[in-house]
Amino acid sequence: MTRALCLALALTTAPGPLLAQDGRIPRKWLMAGVGALVTGAMATVYALAFEQDIGGCSKATCVIPVSVVLGGGIGYMIGKEMDDLYAVRYSHAPPLKLRGRELSLTMVPNDVVVHDSTVLVTGTEGVEVVRAGPTLDRLGLRARGLRGIGDVAADNGRNLLLVGSAVGLYRFPLLGDDPGTLAYPGEISALSADGSRLLLGLGLEVQLARIGDSVEAVGTPMAEDARVVDVAWQGNQMAWVLTEERLAAYGLVGDSLVFRGAMPFPVLARRVSIADSVALVSAGSGGLYALDIRNPAAPAEITNWSGARFVYDAAMRNGIAYVAGGPEGLYVLRLTAAGFEAVGLSRGVGFVAAVEAGPDAIYLLDRTGLALRRLDPQPE
Repeated sequence: MTRALCLALALTTAPGPLLAQDGRIPRKWLMAGVGALVTGAMATVYALAFEQDIGGCSKATCVIPVSVVLGGGIGYMIGKEMDDLYAVRYSHAPPLKLRGRELSLTMVPNDVVVHDSTVLVTGTEGVEVVRAGPTLDRLGLRARGLRGIGDVAADNGRNLLLVGSAVGLYRFPLLGDDPGTLAYPGEISALSADGSRLLLGLGLEVQLARIGDSVEAVGTPMAEDARVVDVAWQGNQMAWVLTEERLAAYGLVGDSLVFRGAMPFPVLARRVSIADSVALVSAGSGGLYALDIRNPAAPAEITNWSGARFVYDAAMRNGIAYVAGGPEGLYVLRLTAAGFEAVGLSRGVGFVAAVEAGPDAIYLLDRTGLALRRLDPQPE
């Protein structure tokens, strides 16, 4: 009896070889020990309370060892299932704990944009304005009641918030409760601002505009063969337009957009993020593409990473890519000459639907937890 209980205790406390490489105790051994201890203790109580020999395996010398073996075996099988699930969850990146803080939101969030000292969170009920920084101070809710909210842009100097929607582009005060006004009619499928210049996705077209007392279209709209889903500026002379089929580069010549080059995608593209000479294209089930855009006439693929089941969004800061993996959490990858190298996966940040790299931190949206999270960036 003593030997059996000692064996069960050893299974739960054994060091060294029973530890996984990441320091985690394999659950198959932990649960085997727990199962053996529990069944061994129950068998001991039975043996002490029932001393009559009724034949078969009814004596303590038989009941206790058999119970310990059976309990340990059942615990082992349960623990092995837990280990297999753990291995699947972290098959593409090791576990990673990220530090930061969160702000509870008043609506279901869809996207996040960081502009200077302001964080804009779009959702089904409007645009929540938050002050960027460690405290995440709430500044108000804008565009209440506006349906089909898409991309947004802000200008702190002008106290201006631009909100794209399915019915047009609206102007709101960034701070204040004055009502908004329609600035540009028609569907706005994508939006990006650079100072007084505005790049608008208009379904199958992209339009350059100027921001003043009003929003004025300049130049001729450029037609695309597929729907424009995202736009981004690179410096002050280059704009990138992402459609469902390709990423296209447009140079700015005066008040006109001039096509420079493009790269097609075999899958449906969703979002684009520009960091120096690298473009990150989130392609849903097609993974994450990193492109070398030093030559706009011929963007070149650096690598394609498909570790997440679905890539919702991505942002890069100091060579580190932060990838929104939805229910899987936030993947952190390092871009090297050989491709993406996994830094880790944080599953404790909820359903990550969008991510943005700010000047001081990483901001992401937890859709199921209805929260905006501010995370300390990873070292280079």
